[in-house]
Amino acid sequence: MEYAVNSWGNVTLLFSAGVRQPKPMDKLTLGELLLANRFPPSLFQAYEAPGDGTLKAVPMSLALSEIPEGRNVILQCIRNTDIDALRPNEMETVHHSQDPVAAMFDFQWADEAKSPTHRVHLVDAEGMRDIIFGKIADFLTRQDASLPLVAGISGGGDSNTLVQGMHRYASKQNLDASKITCFTLVMPPIWPESAADRARELCSEAGFEHRVLYPKDMAQLLGMNESPERLWEELSDRYTADLAHFFGTFFINLAGRAICEEVNGSQLLVGYNREDVMAELLFCLVNGRRPMPFPKRRTGSTDVLMPVWDVPKNMLDSCYPHYSEANYSERVDSSAVRRSSIYYMAHCLDALVPQMSMSLMTGTARLMDELGGWQELTPVMGTPLLHTGYGDADEQKKLLELLNRYFPQWQPVTDQAQ
Repeated sequence: MEYAVNSWGNVTLLFSAGVRQPKPMDKLTLGELLLANRFPPSLFQAYEAPGDGTLKAVPMSLALSEIPEGRNVILQCIRNTDIDALRPNEMETVHHSQDPVAAMFDFQWADEAKSPTHRVHLVDAEGMRDIIFGKIADFLTRQDASLPLVAGISGGGDSNTLVQGMHRYASKQNLDASKITCFTLVMPPIWPESAADRARELCSEAGFEHRVLYPKDMAQLLGMNESPERLWEELSDRYTADLAHFFGTFFINLAGRAICEEVNGSQLLVGYNREDVMAELLFCLVNGRRPMPFPKRRTGSTDVLMPVWDVPKNMLDSCYPHYSEANYSERVDSSAVRRSSIYYMAHCLDALVPQMSMSLMTGTARLMDELGGWQELTPVMGTPLLHTGYGDADEQKKLLELLNRYFPQWQPVTDQAQ
C-alpha cells in the first residue's frame, strides 16, 4: 500500500475503509490544540487579544491558520482547577526496553504534597506478551477455571492472546492441554479463511485442539436446516449490513456454547477487551439499562469468561502486530453508527485521563454487587436465546419467527420472548 506524506510527516491513518490523512497542522482548531495537550476544550474560554487591552471571545472551532496576523489568542481556564496538582500534559517516560512496541500509562492523582505520578512505560513485544499472558493465567486461577475449556479465537490480537495465556495457565496448573478446545468460524466476508490460518498456527504451538467451523459445520453443530450464509443474507437485507458485528457476536456465542455442551464443559473464554466492556457499559447506561455482568457472565448453562476485560486493545494487538494488522485489513467495512459512536467514546475516556475507564468499570461493578443490580439474562424458553427484557415486543417476535425457520429444533414460547 502506498502511504502519502502529509504535514505531520510520514504518518497515515488506516481504517477498514482505507487510508485517511491527519488534519494538517495549521488547520487544527483551538479545541484540538487543547486536546493535544490533554486538556478538555470545554474547560476553557478562547479570547482574541488584539493588543490594545481589549478581548474578543472566539469559538474553539477557530483554526490556527485563521488567527489574524499580529493577534494573540488567550485560552482562559474557566474553573479554579489546581493545574499544579493535575499536570495532565506532563508525562514521565520510563524505558523498559530499547525497542518498545507499546505504551502503558500510569496515572495517579496528586497527594497532599501535590506530587502527581504521570508515567508512560515503554515495553517491548516480549515484555508485553509476558505481562498479558500472566494476567490471563492469573485471571483463570482466580476463576478456578477447570477443564475442559472452550475459547473463541478470531485470528486477531484480542482473542489470540487467550491462546498463550491459557497455555501458561495449563502449564502452571499441570493441566492436560488437549482438553482445551479453540474454535474459529469461517464465512467470508465476516470471517475470512486467513483468520483461521493464523489461529491454527497459534493453537498448534500451544498443543490445543483447534476446530475450524465452515458454514456447513456451523449448520450441523447448531441444528440448522439452511446455511448461516443464507441467514446472514436475510438478516442483512432486513437490518442492513451494519448488523455484521452483532451477527458475529451472536453466532460466536451460539457456537461456543454448543461446543461446551459437546465436550461437557461449562466455561467459554472470549477476547472482550477493556474498550469492549467499557463500550457495553456506556451503552447500557446511556439507554437507562442495568449493566450486564463482567468479567464473568452466565449464559444458559455456560459461564462466559473475559480474561482480558481490563487490558487496552492496543496492548493486546502489540503482542501479535502482524496478525493484528492483517486482521484489521480484512474487517468488514460496515458498522452501525451508534456502535461506532459508543466505541469512540469508550476509547476517549483514557485518552484524557488514563485509567478512568477502569475507575468507572470497577466502581460500577462494586455498586452492582452491593445492590444486586446486574441485568439478568432471561432464557427464551425452547431456544438457547437469552434476552434482557428490553426492546420492541412485536419486533422481537418477528425476529424469533425468522430465526425459528433456520433453527427448526427450537420450540420457542413466544410470549416469554416479549
